Amino acid sequence: MKLNLSLDANLEEPLHTQIFIQIRSLIVSGKIPLGALLPSSRVLAEELCIARNTVIFGYETLIAEGYIESRGTAGTFVSKILPDDLIGVSNDQKKNSTSDNVDPEPVLCFAGSPGGDGASSRPEIDFWVGRSAPDSFPLQIWKKLLVQTLNSSGLYIADYSDPAGLLVLRKAIAEHLARSRGIEVDAEQVIITSGSQDGLNLVYRLLQNNYKKVYVENPCYQGAVFLFQSLGIEVIPIPVDKNGMIVDQLPTDHSSIVFVTPSHQFPTGATLSLERRKQILKWAEATDSYIIEDDYDGDFRYDGPPLTSLSGLDNSQRVFYLGTFSKSLGAGLRLGYTVAPKPFNAQARQTKAFMNNGQPWLEQVVLSKFLEMGEFDRHLRRVRKLYKRRRDRLISCIEKHFPETSVSGFDCGLHLVWHIPDDFPTATEIQMKARNKNIGIYSLKSGAAIDLNNSTADNIILLGYSSVPSDDISKAMKILQETINELLLNSSSKKPNRQSRLNNQKHEQHSLHEV
Repeated sequence: MKLNLSLDANLEEPLHTQIFIQIRSLIVSGKIPLGALLPSSRVLAEELCIARNTVIFGYETLIAEGYIESRGTAGTFVSKILPDDLIGVSNDQKKNSTSDNVDPEPVLCFAGSPGGDGASSRPEIDFWVGRSAPDSFPLQIWKKLLVQTLNSSGLYIADYSDPAGLLVLRKAIAEHLARSRGIEVDAEQVIITSGSQDGLNLVYRLLQNNYKKVYVENPCYQGAVFLFQSLGIEVIPIPVDKNGMIVDQLPTDHSSIVFVTPSHQFPTGATLSLERRKQILKWAEATDSYIIEDDYDGDFRYDGPPLTSLSGLDNSQRVFYLGTFSKSLGAGLRLGYTVAPKPFNAQARQTKAFMNNGQPWLEQVVLSKFLEMGEFDRHLRRVRKLYKRRRDRLISCIEKHFPETSVSGFDCGLHLVWHIPDDFPTATEIQMKARNKNIGIYSLKSGAAIDLNNSTADNIILLGYSSVPSDDISKAMKILQETINELLLNSSSKKPNRQSRLNNQKHEQHSLHEV
């Protein structure tokens, strides 16, 4: 697609802002269709005869505002649902967000690089959320098992396998869940998927005939919300606090679905308290409702023992459990699983067969051996130590360079939430300025999260630390300190600057353990 943009270097607005304004206008007016593929930053820069970074900054602003989205090496696309539609602003595209017109293709919010042109466009130091460390992958043992499997494959590689997944892998996963998450399940309850998003699609297909509304945490994982909306189901936000979803605010309507991330709420990082876990299970039983538990990064808890999963506490067969190996091993494997309540065993297997004929045989066999040999448990122990060191370095650097800020959501998972005070620049401003210095940090709305009430202030930054080496973390936070100071100096705001705050506080250190 060729974009007809008219840039003028003599205008007050910088060129990247002109790119943002003009592309946004083309999208909102319908001249660029929803879901359309945009030119790469390199191609557009060549067409406009400007620096590529200028285009990247314009695209980053559009991504931050929700008008476009990156799908890694696939490219940069206009969003299926515009931010104007999500907050109820009327425009010519409004009709595209109704259940009759929405394209059912799910928005893949965690797909690849957020930069839009694959790995080459990623910032030098990138705090993108949910990415495993590439150098932590157990390459040698995986390669050995891969070769062994291929040498003994026989005719299996030419045959279709069970759509629900290889039984040997489903058994290995059931044993792992009993050991690590307190979930006692039969292998027949485990369905192999290509990740949590695929599992979510499976669960909704199982429930769609009788359940027409879903309650979600707010803010919430963008991919889940967009999937539900694209399928025409009513999405109702329930607020979260430092103890996770506020379960008291769930209504007593019957036959509903609730989607939760209890181990490490996305994006706030809160852990659903044991009291609320019991409370939501009682609610589901009393209202004939079902819970979808997305345990996307539950393998990583650093401080204290992990709480038993909702599925492990469920005595009424009300919880669908979603698990994935994307965070623990790597998203490129495309392997996850869904644990369905026993009454859904036959239906889940049949529904999965309607979706596809199963995941790749080779990867399933290798993963099953990896689990059976205890290599997965050893791998988790290694990377937990690695990620904890990186998390601790990040918190230490924030304490050193930004003592007037706070962080939350760091007990487990692969990211934390950085809260910046009101007299700082906004998270979006800091994100854009940092990108100019090759540092990738993410405001709430550009970090695969969504606030359905549009009520969250722009003072939250998501920092994924798992894939960033400790030395790079130190380097990045020092650059961010300089960046924010520059923004404060250049700001025309009359709010007290950061140095005044530090002097008035007399070097008082704020606790980083507040939400």
